Amino acid sequence: MDFADQTTVIGAGMAALIVVLLIVIVRMLTSRRQLASDEDQLAKLRRKRAAAYQEAKEDYRRYRAKFEKSNTLLIELIHDLGDGFIGRDSAPQQIVFDEAFEAIALIRQANPRSKIVIVLHTLGGYARPAHMIALAIKEHLRKAKHNSRRDPHVIAYVPYVAMSGGAMIALAAEKVAMDPTASLGPIDTIYGGFPTEAYRDLLEQKGPLATQDVLVMLAHEAEKYDRYSDRIAREIVHANHKAEDKDPDFLADYLSSGKLSHSEAISPDAARKLGMNVVTKIPSDIYGLVDARIRMIHTRLEYEERRSASGDNSSGEGEEADKAIERAIRESLRGGVRL
Repeated sequence: MDFADQTTVIGAGMAALIVVLLIVIVRMLTSRRQLASDEDQLAKLRRKRAAAYQEAKEDYRRYRAKFEKSNTLLIELIHDLGDGFIGRDSAPQQIVFDEAFEAIALIRQANPRSKIVIVLHTLGGYARPAHMIALAIKEHLRKAKHNSRRDPHVIAYVPYVAMSGGAMIALAAEKVAMDPTASLGPIDTIYGGFPTEAYRDLLEQKGPLATQDVLVMLAHEAEKYDRYSDRIAREIVHANHKAEDKDPDFLADYLSSGKLSHSEAISPDAARKLGMNVVTKIPSDIYGLVDARIRMIHTRLEYEERRSASGDNSSGEGEEADKAIERAIRESLRGGVRL
């Protein structure tokens, strides 16, 4: 190859290299612009959600104030129903003891003439806290002198969903007001992730000797929970929810029997057919209260993150948000699941 040909090859190679470098540079600049654009859009979204949180918080306070002006006690169990393993905005994801203690203390302090408004937005939780709240409602009604049908003192409102322990609390009230699209659920017991009757069926089919020891022991404990579920169902269901043409314990026995899937939705029409005292008219203030609380739950972490980034962290809430995110990461790594 002569000198001219070598020069041509080298020139072509240099040109190709320059073209490649230009392409790389263009891609890098484009990537940086895209990244800057994405960060700008994210910042705008956070500002928007921060404003949405503040607006929702004001709405929530305003709706609560409407109930607190009268001789009415407001008990709300509005939970974070997301799948993040933790409750955002300090909202529990299930009925827990601390929440039950707070509700029971409020009910205990109410005078016998007080009317109680119970707002439920929950998938349930531990049986014992829900049972305790239901017993507190029952005790309050025992002291009241009124016509429970004509002038109910305790009404449970379900704009969206009240499953399991939530349904248990609703049935302790004299009347349940549900949105036409809302649902209640059975109040049977889930033990170790399975319905209690599943253990019994397994032992009947395979026999104790052909079943793993741990399952036999779980079945033994599940049977106790099953009896507990049946007993407390009969104990807490208010008389207004008992159909005239059926046995007085029909509703309690049916909902705690395990005949329904634990996640099966009971519509207002189905609830009436079972004998529940259900109406489908909910005041607009109840919807406003629940919807404002849900908006707070959805937007709070972004709000606190923005406050923390701006240095406005005098209340320590930004740090709380960081801890919540950290807990979420730990839970996901541990494979934690909600009950």
